[in-house]
Amino acid sequence: MSGDALIVGLGNPGPKYEKTRHNMGFMVLDTLAQQCGLKFDKSLRFQGKVVSGSIENRKVYLLKPSTYMNLSGQAVYKM
Repeated sequence: MSGDALIVGLGNPGPKYEKTRHNMGFMVLDTLAQQCGLKFDKSLRFQGKVVSGSIENRKVYLLKPSTYMNLSGQAVYKM
């Protein structure tokens, strides 16, 4: 990913947290992806939902870990 950007949105999985402040990071990435015409795909390899694309001529990866927030480093490390 040299020269590329990784943007990670933190949150917690499950409907209990879906539209709460605990998932603000997920909501921000959803909005960014929508504005850029990008769609997330589930990735078992990276333990989350991932999308890649271009924002202002720079390659970016957006990651929403599927782990609880306190374990999100696992997904970031794999990415």
